Amino acid sequence: MEAVEFGAFADNGMIKIPVEYRKYYSADVRVILIKNIPNQNKIESDIQERIAAAQRLVGIASKEAMTLEDIRNERLARQ
Repeated sequence: MEAVEFGAFADNGMIKIPVEYRKYYSADVRVILIKNIPNQNKIESDIQERIAAAQRLVGIASKEAMTLEDIRNERLARQ
């Protein structure tokens, strides 16, 4: 099976084949639709940043013997 990948927007049920592929894929084709999701790497990066921030808070608070739960409660109490 020969395949190409390209991004496209569905407009009223129609997906346009990019010009560079039209002469090769103009008759009988198989279509597989995959919904685009936000960049997974960015999501994982954001999660890692949040974990690192929480670990820094634990490190700072460890001198005062506070748990992460104590820090969270203190933060929420100030909001």
